[in-house]
Amino acid sequence: MLNFVKFRTVTVMAILMFLAPPGTTAQAAHLVAGPMVGSLTAHSARLWFEINNSNRVKVQCLDANTGQLQSAYGFTVVGPPPFVADLNLANLRSDHDYRIKVNLGGAPVHLPRPPLVIHTAPARNSGAAITLAFGSCANTAQYASPRIWKSIAATQPLAFIFAGNAFYLPPHLKDFPYTYVHAARFIMQHYQRARHFSGFQRLFRIAAVYATWDDRDFGTLHSNRQFVFRQQSLQAFESYWPNPGYGIAHAPGTFCHFRLGDVAVFLLDDRSFRDSPKTPHPRTMLGWRQLAWLKSHLMRSRATFKLIVDGDPVLSDYPGHESWGNFHHERAALINWIFAHDVTGVVFLSGHRRFGELSLRPANAQGFDQYPLYDLTSSSLAAAPVRAPRASAWPNPRRVGVPFFEHNFGLIRVGGPLGNRHIILELKDAHGRTLISQTILASQLTGG
Repeated sequence: MLNFVKFRTVTVMAILMFLAPPGTTAQAAHLVAGPMVGSLTAHSARLWFEINNSNRVKVQCLDANTGQLQSAYGFTVVGPPPFVADLNLANLRSDHDYRIKVNLGGAPVHLPRPPLVIHTAPARNSGAAITLAFGSCANTAQYASPRIWKSIAATQPLAFIFAGNAFYLPPHLKDFPYTYVHAARFIMQHYQRARHFSGFQRLFRIAAVYATWDDRDFGTLHSNRQFVFRQQSLQAFESYWPNPGYGIAHAPGTFCHFRLGDVAVFLLDDRSFRDSPKTPHPRTMLGWRQLAWLKSHLMRSRATFKLIVDGDPVLSDYPGHESWGNFHHERAALINWIFAHDVTGVVFLSGHRRFGELSLRPANAQGFDQYPLYDLTSSSLAAAPVRAPRASAWPNPRRVGVPFFEHNFGLIRVGGPLGNRHIILELKDAHGRTLISQTILASQLTGG
């Protein structure tokens, strides 16, 4: 049976902005980017791809083992550009593989290789092993080697998370067009170029992909809520990242949450509501609405592990305003709230610094109301790593071991029987070799 789905469209302002010039010649429909899997559950998966023009699309979802048709979807992708299909494949089996067939304008599409595999999440209480990968800072315009992307794909993660700076916008406002209309087009073009990067393709075929942003894919260097084109940047983000959500009412942004098995993931937006470093204390990085959202979902979550992902390192104190250390009132309040409300299983994942490290905030030695907090920082995926002499000026008393000044990605492995689960935090280099490995029992991340 053919199901009709509601696909995402852009605003009227964007329609006026992107109208094709007179005399544009019609072209045969073909894939421009994708397909890619975004938001994933045990019984559904968001499928994203971009085509070159407005056209009729049919997507078939098939059981990868039997070839049996699971469902079919028909809809029309409309302009203005980008011509993006973003649909939800529903009624799937948990922990199962699916493939797709795509038809554009009545003609079958030859999908790029390797063929896309959609692997649904395990059931929440199945006790299945889960592997997630993450990283930040991918300046693919300058660092085009596919090595690290092949290494990430080789780990076969269920999902990959961009923890900010999935590509780089210009560093200074003077490099942007002057008007909102032209800036919106300019930002969208940067998203398009980044999405076409060949190194991403193998990863996009084998894992669901999520993203939040940091300064350089949000706006200019060190940008905050004062960035003049923040609305245009969010429109582009929503077009290219099929996340499970984009903020909340009265607080649009890139923060969202999802759950894979017994792992809950909370992606934070550290730019849309971030105060200037010149703002007097107590300044905010997340804003009160995002903080209220985070606390509400942490309180309700029954996941064994709760991964909080932010573009900036959480536990370390570094000079300048690209650190939670410059928002220490907000950080201290959040950590105290976590322990005061008996929220168990919290682990932080972060990026931005252009070197990798593991930080640890030990448990409170004076009582039993706290547990150790870990923060695994992975940076950079594909950008110039910071040189060791420069980083020596940034001491981190909470660092476990040594920092690594080379391209790297983070790997999270969750396993063990129900009731005795564990999580392994790893940092790997571009060749897939392990730089850091820290095993943590679920029982260690409780306050009792």
